[in-house]
Amino acid sequence: MNASDWSRRFELLGRYRVLCAFNHGPRGTAGFNARIERTLAFKGLIRPDRGPHYHGRPIMVTCNDYGLGLYNGDIGLIMRDGSGALAAWFPAEDGARRLSLTRLPAHETVYAMTVHKSQGSEFDEVTLVLPAADSELLGRELIYTGLTRARQRLEIIGSPEILKLAVGRRVRRASGLAGALLAD
Repeated sequence: MNASDWSRRFELLGRYRVLCAFNHGPRGTAGFNARIERTLAFKGLIRPDRGPHYHGRPIMVTCNDYGLGLYNGDIGLIMRDGSGALAAWFPAEDGARRLSLTRLPAHETVYAMTVHKSQGSEFDEVTLVLPAADSELLGRELIYTGLTRARQRLEIIGSPEILKLAVGRRVRRASGLAGALLAD
């Protein structure tokens, strides 16, 4: 596969993303990733029944590996190489770089990702998934971040009531950093 083929694959991967407020729960990333995998498998587009890795699986690195030059949030694809073996592929100046699955740092499937993890990214189309129940962690900052990830089209899955509550709430982070910096 040449550099332009890889560029096209990574471009297509970046066109659409499901963004969820949380990782867990019926409307979290874990649930959406599993549903998307089941749908694609049912249609015969992927074969996840042969282990955790399958041809076409989009992945996101979840921890830094400075030696490999891979960082938390990097997106890649599991694809077959010229010999038919599965490998991880990541964008590179010359199209893509191959990484053996045995060397791959911690990662997860990324059809859906959290709004938090999407910061700094943009997609042509975004589906923003709100939780079914209100949460004090759901605020206008999260909604703003989610909707500004979409360049062209945004779809929101969630009740108008939850959206209204979220937009009306400012979430203050309680990291304790300010107090630690101001302490004597």
